[in-house]
Amino acid sequence: MAKISIFGGRGMIGSQIAYLFERCGNEVEVIGRDYDGHELGDIVVLAVKFADLAPLVETHGKHFAGKIVIDISNPISFANLDSLLVPQGSSSAEILAEKLPQSKVVKGFNINFSDSLATCQVKGKPASLIFAGDSDEAKQAIFSALANSGAKLLDAGKLKRARELEATGLLMINLAVSGQIKRDGGIVIL
Repeated sequence: MAKISIFGGRGMIGSQIAYLFERCGNEVEVIGRDYDGHELGDIVVLAVKFADLAPLVETHGKHFAGKIVIDISNPISFANLDSLLVPQGSSSAEILAEKLPQSKVVKGFNINFSDSLATCQVKGKPASLIFAGDSDEAKQAIFSALANSGAKLLDAGKLKRARELEATGLLMINLAVSGQIKRDGGIVIL
């Protein structure tokens, strides 16, 4: 059992991530804008929009030191859904890791839709939850916290693989906007 602190855990995706960790037997704390600086859990999930990520880290980043920090954001231009808002050859997770050198940053949950997170199923098959990060220990802690999820937990490798996860997030959102997949859609790797 792990203690999980989720910033933005009241939104559609954040609430499903909270439910998922709770269902797996973890202690979950959902944090809103009223965070008072109290001690956070060992795993901190930043379930906020990409535009809100930098202000959140600037205000509260010092409290993330020594923590596993999961970045779920998709740095997408919602004006045209055609590009990522990070420099080519980078990712929001890598930028976040630079701002949080005392944290173990992991990219995850950004390619999963809310309904598939709630059930850990995509059309009757185990949903694939894919994580990337430089700390094997951090990814293992996340996998342990999600061991009873029913999902297929996959290690994509180093944090630089977040680039591909974020590009996949852009693709998934485009497929959803065009009506080709719904909130119960997702990726299944057999």
